[in-house]
Amino acid sequence: MKAFERKVLDFIDNENLLRPGQRVLVACSGGVDSVALLLFAATLRERLQIELAGIHVDHMLRGEESAEDGHFVKGICDRLEIPFFGGNVPVPAILDEQGGNVQDICRSGRYAFFSEVMKTERYDVLATAHHAEDQLETVLMQLSKGSIPTGISIKRKMNGGTVIRPFLPAMKEELLAYTREQGVRFREDPSNESDAYLRNRLRHQVAPIILAENPSAALNVVKMTTGLQEDRELLDKLAKESFDSMVTYTLDGDPAFEQDRFTDMHTALQKRFILLLLKYLYNGESIPVEYNTALLEQLHHHLSARHGNVSIDLPRGYRFVREYSNVTFVKNLENQVGPPQILPKGEWVRWGDMLLSWDDAEDCNNDGCERQYFDLPDSDLPLHVRGRKDGDRILLPGMDKPKRLSRLFIDEKIGAKRRQRLPIITTAHDEICAIPGVRYGIPFKSRKTEQEKYIFKVRKCNNLI
Repeated sequence: MKAFERKVLDFIDNENLLRPGQRVLVACSGGVDSVALLLFAATLRERLQIELAGIHVDHMLRGEESAEDGHFVKGICDRLEIPFFGGNVPVPAILDEQGGNVQDICRSGRYAFFSEVMKTERYDVLATAHHAEDQLETVLMQLSKGSIPTGISIKRKMNGGTVIRPFLPAMKEELLAYTREQGVRFREDPSNESDAYLRNRLRHQVAPIILAENPSAALNVVKMTTGLQEDRELLDKLAKESFDSMVTYTLDGDPAFEQDRFTDMHTALQKRFILLLLKYLYNGESIPVEYNTALLEQLHHHLSARHGNVSIDLPRGYRFVREYSNVTFVKNLENQVGPPQILPKGEWVRWGDMLLSWDDAEDCNNDGCERQYFDLPDSDLPLHVRGRKDGDRILLPGMDKPKRLSRLFIDEKIGAKRRQRLPIITTAHDEICAIPGVRYGIPFKSRKTEQEKYIFKVRKCNNLI
């Protein structure tokens, strides 16, 4: 066994990348790196006790030349006597129709095909040929963007199975030497020479300087990122345990938790906790809400702060609400408020989970209703109900000036979610006279006297007879 093969096998064993009996797809572009991986896996498949196949995707960017790459990979698979799966992603057509980033479209289309084959053909693992210098370039890219330099994952879940990178401990020159020793040719993609892409610029202009200073720099980066990924895995596990123990859910499925339990966590867990919340809200998608640093820092700031209440709009109609040490993520609060309505005399009108009615005052049995008695001139009737608006005020008993509803809600400790649903009772001239369940204005009395001609009643929907 060659020293190169032994090194890679040790890495596979140490990182638990493969198990006997697994079915493995090797992603092969036809370039030297992936051809070396295909040769390595085929040579050692009995030692690894795996079933093996090759898979190739033509992105249709170089016409007949890129189509020839697929024929070339199929030829290698035929000589190695392993199955071959080939597919196409019409990147030029997608760009013309939808626009976008070439590399992103290539990657998403490529992995979609990988996932499809893994599911339909029942393969467990996808192996890619990223090596130590690829890891160095990835770390440089992450640093340039302000991301944590964890590099390419050694092993991660993907749609359809698991993707592994067994060549991370190897240098490019080792892969080149290994392929040549096997007497196998490989293809060259001219796009790898273009400095139009950040990775290529780092590969051609930055990485050589680092490697000239220290030839072991790429291998050192692999060791560093391996440790960082192990730390990340542990922190993610602890954050998930905290998430599962802390978060409760409303009847609508909205997550909620106590702020004090959040602030008791270490900062590293807090930030991962926030990511789990966003992942839950958006069903694991990363596109609808770009989990950028600014958004995460904003949420972390408001979850850590102790003063006042706060509400933040999130993409797709979600809202973060922190009120009196309780935190919720809710959906479309603004849509839960119905349109303004007239309250016809003697009829029940539904508003959210309340039924509202007014009529001539009369003695009646205690039927579980909240009731108030009032008198208003005929010109102020009928009563109306609507949702709250900015600048709303109500004149309360014992006050000589109307009080802002925003201030009243703070004093009464009414949370943001409840504020949005409260019925605001007004006269025919849109003057606020009552907020059922909170406070009633000057015209209303809890006991009937000779002056009050009308009764106002509130009933929960589940109490309706």
